Amino acid sequence: MTYKVLALKYRPQTFKDVIGQTHVTTTLENAILANRVAHAILFTGPRGTGKTTTARILAKAMNCMHRKGSEPCNSCTSCREITRGNCADVFEIDGASNNNVDQVRELRENAAYLPASCRYKIYIIDEVHMLSTAAFNALLKTLEEPPEHILFIFATTEPHKIPATILSRCQRHNLGRIKIDAIAQNIKALCEKEGYSISEKSAYVIAAEADGSIRDSLSLTDRVLSAASGKKIDHDSILENLGLIDMALLFEISLAVIQADGAKLIETIDKVNDLGLDLKKFYSNLIKHFRDLVVVKICGQDTQSIDISDHEKTKIKKMAENSSVSYLTWLLNSLLREETMIKFSSHTKTAVETALLKLLQIREGVDIDSILSKLDLLRDRPLPADEPGPEPDNFPARNPARDTDNSDKTWQGFIKLIETKYPFIAAMFKKGALKEITSEKILVELNSPTPFETDRYEGKKDEINTLCKDHFGPDTQLKIIFNKSIKQENSKEKSFAEKKQEAMTQPHVAETVRMFNGTLIDVKQINQ
Repeated sequence: MTYKVLALKYRPQTFKDVIGQTHVTTTLENAILANRVAHAILFTGPRGTGKTTTARILAKAMNCMHRKGSEPCNSCTSCREITRGNCADVFEIDGASNNNVDQVRELRENAAYLPASCRYKIYIIDEVHMLSTAAFNALLKTLEEPPEHILFIFATTEPHKIPATILSRCQRHNLGRIKIDAIAQNIKALCEKEGYSISEKSAYVIAAEADGSIRDSLSLTDRVLSAASGKKIDHDSILENLGLIDMALLFEISLAVIQADGAKLIETIDKVNDLGLDLKKFYSNLIKHFRDLVVVKICGQDTQSIDISDHEKTKIKKMAENSSVSYLTWLLNSLLREETMIKFSSHTKTAVETALLKLLQIREGVDIDSILSKLDLLRDRPLPADEPGPEPDNFPARNPARDTDNSDKTWQGFIKLIETKYPFIAAMFKKGALKEITSEKILVELNSPTPFETDRYEGKKDEINTLCKDHFGPDTQLKIIFNKSIKQENSKEKSFAEKKQEAMTQPHVAETVRMFNGTLIDVKQINQ
């Protein structure tokens, strides 16, 4: 068998060939040049991100006879033997199958002997977290006081399972998931080397499925090249052969949800099902897609928090621009709540349809001030100007000149003016007592106002004063006295039940709760 899979054929042989892990390779190269390489090194990170590959390159660099700076020459006897995997002084051990204490004791005994032909005797232990507790204890002494000719290189996907005593004696390097752009560019380059032509869109689809793993991306590319009927790879054939979900379907679903198009929603789900795609996987991809919508809406198109192509970022930005963050977050939250039902449902298609149709019931919210203003209009209409309410006994005489000049420049006329813009404030003033009105001052007393009423007034105080000056004259000052009852002044912090009862006495609050069939869960004073 002469064919070598892409993951082996194009395995990096130098530090500069390692993709997407510059922060690790640069550190190692500097350590080699400065002769400061630690005796125990731990590589951690997800699968297929280059842990074992980097370990082999480091082993070659440490034993290379003709090293060029920090890079191995890959032509000397030591480099060739390590590349082939038959070097007598470099041992690659699988931690999953060599995890008992006896095997580690044997390793420890052999470590005492000098290397046969290389500078260093190097032990590369993959999935080191699989070692037993006794095996780790047997290894501990050697790690603590290693011979000068020994180098341990560990690799693991689960560093949290390694004892702290081992971790503290290793120099740790974290290899992260590789960005989709780097993976896609690598796929295109390898396809060209193999004599195939692949579009950027197709390369990104494969890269997205690889989920940050170079090895997975090469395995997927191998399948695509094996199934190709010609040298030009068709995008639809990639989706069919790998069972991948076209991003266009995700955009169709999200657009149907935002436009509340139930028919389009059902049609798209049917299309996904007819293509033979895994609906549970499709739903998982849909959650990620809506998460991308939220992130782009919050952070902007240039954010690095989502790993998709620039073209898709542009489409997502355009789709999300007319929706609020709260609305998109509610959609994402609803999808997450239904995920368990879909995961265990025996009627997956129906479960997915139900979960997505629920999204249509979530509509864009409106500003709370807008709701309150509209609800204020539902209140009882004010008394007509010619039928004023009873005035207090000590009500001062009106200024005849003022009433004669313009009959509308009265307190009732001012309330009528406020009512057109701030109905709630007007209703509050009507409950108060007008104590004094002159060309310089208007004094109004409000008895036992609620915290909600005082907050609403304070939020609109400047606007009300401006209206007062426009109505009565630029020298007129409006002064409001909030006359709290003794009970209110002396009371301590109200309980939630008291706050709730007080809030529900406000017609607009009660109407809001009734309109949305909601529940009052908290009462807070907010400065507007």
